[in-house]
Amino acid sequence: MKSNEKLLKILDQKIIEKKKYERIKKINILKLKNQISKQNNDSVIYALNYQIVEHYLGYQCDSAYSYSDKNKAIAIKNNNKQWLYKNLLQKSVLLSTTGLFVESKEILENIDKKNIPAELRFSYNSAYECLYSNLLDYTGNDNIYGMQYREKLAGYYDSGYRSINENDSFYYLFLSHKNRVKGNWEKADHNIDKFLSAHKPGTRLYAIGSFCKAVIEKKLGNKYSEEKFLIYSAISDIESATKENRSLQELAIILHQQNDTKRAYTYIQSALEDANFYNARFRNIQIGKVQPIIEETYLETISTQNKKLWISIVSISLLLLGLGITLYYIYKQLKIIKNSRNKLSKINTDLKILNAKLDEANHIKEEYVAFFINQCSTYLEKFDRYKKLISNRLSSGQIHKVSAMLINKKNNDVDLNELYQNFDRAFLRIYPNFVQEINKLLKPDEAYELSSGTLNTELRIFALIRLGINDTQQISDFLRYSLRTIYNYRSRVKAKSVIDNDQFEVEIMQIGSIKVH
Repeated sequence: MKSNEKLLKILDQKIIEKKKYERIKKINILKLKNQISKQNNDSVIYALNYQIVEHYLGYQCDSAYSYSDKNKAIAIKNNNKQWLYKNLLQKSVLLSTTGLFVESKEILENIDKKNIPAELRFSYNSAYECLYSNLLDYTGNDNIYGMQYREKLAGYYDSGYRSINENDSFYYLFLSHKNRVKGNWEKADHNIDKFLSAHKPGTRLYAIGSFCKAVIEKKLGNKYSEEKFLIYSAISDIESATKENRSLQELAIILHQQNDTKRAYTYIQSALEDANFYNARFRNIQIGKVQPIIEETYLETISTQNKKLWISIVSISLLLLGLGITLYYIYKQLKIIKNSRNKLSKINTDLKILNAKLDEANHIKEEYVAFFINQCSTYLEKFDRYKKLISNRLSSGQIHKVSAMLINKKNNDVDLNELYQNFDRAFLRIYPNFVQEINKLLKPDEAYELSSGTLNTELRIFALIRLGINDTQQISDFLRYSLRTIYNYRSRVKAKSVIDNDQFEVEIMQIGSIKVH
């Protein structure tokens, strides 16, 4: 069988977007409700209520009941039998789709067929067709009741298509049903194609037609086409926010048989969710027969995959351990070879060149020793002067001056400024393009400019973050600011960015350093 993978991927996405189509449905219903609030004409209100029930039919049965009851009251108030018949037929369809078969049948049996207006004859036959079609779905074909329902269905299929004009698309839907009952599957297929051509994808009627087409294709042995039209039907159910559906349930069964357990599980869960939302009792029963089987298979698949994953992890870990041991052995051998080559090189090197290198090395050592002694001497001299000054002031009783020296903030500020300048210079030697890279993340009018080769506080905070110091407390201690101030600086810079706040510091960490050659 050919693969419907592309269509299945579209359906996967549609299931994810179900809420979007429900919002569209609610908006359309709300528009009709708003129109009612501006009306005082019962005829217009009745027509609007009828449309609202049609929108709720297959979507939310409780709300559909509510507006159906409103129309019944309007029909009785106006003593309008045609309105009342139309309302009762609509109510009967609503009841049968939610599994209230007895109540649906009671309504239809209380209607005098002879008194029904000609324009409602098809609706009358259609309501009976809906009732017995759902009853047949509920009971199945393999029992005496199913056979009786099937026989009654055949009669209403026949009466249904005869009660409307051939130009009406429902003519071909009921004719297709009639040919199916008689076993004329090729004719039924031709009829349903005419019905589908009259309706747009994404509508409830297109979903119904596609499901019927899938049933016919299954009977004709075209498994690929059966699956394809079930997908079309399921997509249209979702796009029309139809909760009373069957296509997803049937697709889940097919995919389970094909061992596509993940999709089968997703689809059956979605179908169950829809049935619960709509409160379709008999759909819940149908789904309940297959859902545990699919769920059990899915869980077994997950368990098997987890076992395979653990085996793979252990195998890879062992391979990595073996590779590590091998690399270590190779490293040790290379080190031995390198040492041997160095020894040979030293032995074979001309003595004069060796002496020259030794002289050069000695000269470098002398320079570094002199530099170190000079630096230490300077530091000790500075410390000695500071100690003598403190001693003299203590001797002369100038304790307050000693105290002033110790608490002199100016010296601390000078030392801190020197520390920050040294930090800035060292950081910019490593990341010379840091400021330019940050500016790329900011709005054009928020760009920073370097001042005398130093960073401002905001840039310094993100320089520390780039060095891996992300803890606000550490940044606060280093820069001598409160935690709140640091947080405000970080938030202020992020507010200037052209990317999401959560992504800003991730991008900061991607700024590259210059390679030292």
